[in-house]
Amino acid sequence: MRERVREHWLLLGVLSLAGAFLTTPVQAQEGECDSGRRIEHAFQSGATWSLCANVEEAHGLTISSASYRAPGDTLRSVIQEAHLGQLLLHYHDSTQPEVQIDPSLYQNNDDDSSDLLSMNTSNCEGQVLDVPGRIAVICSRIKDNGILAKYAQRPSIQSDSLELSSAFQRDTLTWTSSFTFAEDGQVRPAISLSGRASHTQPDPRFGQSIPADTQALTRATLFTTWRLLFNLDTPGIDRIEQFDFPLRSLEGNRRPMQVTALDTEQFLTVDRGNFRGWRIVDTTGAGYYLDPANNGFNYSNKTMPWAAADAAITAYDACERHASNNLGESSSSSSTTNCGSSLDNFVNAQSLQGVQPVLWYSQSRTLDPRAEDWPVIRDLILGFDLLPFDWTAASPFETNG
Repeated sequence: MRERVREHWLLLGVLSLAGAFLTTPVQAQEGECDSGRRIEHAFQSGATWSLCANVEEAHGLTISSASYRAPGDTLRSVIQEAHLGQLLLHYHDSTQPEVQIDPSLYQNNDDDSSDLLSMNTSNCEGQVLDVPGRIAVICSRIKDNGILAKYAQRPSIQSDSLELSSAFQRDTLTWTSSFTFAEDGQVRPAISLSGRASHTQPDPRFGQSIPADTQALTRATLFTTWRLLFNLDTPGIDRIEQFDFPLRSLEGNRRPMQVTALDTEQFLTVDRGNFRGWRIVDTTGAGYYLDPANNGFNYSNKTMPWAAADAAITAYDACERHASNNLGESSSSSSTTNCGSSLDNFVNAQSLQGVQPVLWYSQSRTLDPRAEDWPVIRDLILGFDLLPFDWTAASPFETNG
């Protein structure tokens, strides 16, 4: 157990910063962003996030060229590109899910038929931002993260974070994708569901009547997949490692840490008994850790075998952008002519040696309609944390405090 505890405190030790904030969103200058808007956010502690944000019709918010600077440190690259890779809504009275991300529907779309929602004071508590070609599509706000850490008899450390979000509509439902960039270097992708539930049927096995004299609102499973392409600070190729902490009952119930290098394309599953997690790491050993502790539900569909996995690793290809309904074609010189329509095509045991890996991470939840979901669905949120790992030798705040 000592190894697990040590690992836990190692993560916490490198995540301790402090402060209030100073935010400066600025329009991208020529050459700064391939597309979208440059956003910079500086905290009073000295921590800084710098990134590009764009909004795409098919999947909403896209983050690219994201870099982080810890207090007293240099600005380091973190993420090359991150966005929703797929979003499925599977009503329990249907055999097939409703695919919410289908890029083919938006190839020739114009602003008049856009499903993107405009941000304003009614749905954005912060600053409304434009991106090139689109007006008022990103909400930028500062969130109070509360107590981050406390050392000895010193006052507790408070921290803040920058949240960027955009929303799109599918029928009567609203999906809001967001990325939260914390003062301590953490990144939290999330998707929330709201809007009005309109799918009803008379069979009580698949839903609940709310109010009691109406047809039942249908239960549904929400399944999300994120596409995460890291680009950590060093020029070498990043790699992905799997962490397990198996219980050794005959050795005093110890949980020694086991690290496995993942060097080929493959599907991954959560092992809750072994506290399994994954780390994206550069050549120095610094990186980001994904702990799937809040991923407590499974999803499967015979027509989508890829969805049975909790995660997947693929070699980077510019045209592999969506876990299903992928367009499969790209004019990019770094892409193959046809790279397939889903993760079932992408994952083929290809070696990751010398190739930047892409991590696909999935979560699912059940929407079980209740009284508070009538007439408007309460927010149903799925999110996860990416934690900096050995990013600095010690807590920048503790060192400077």
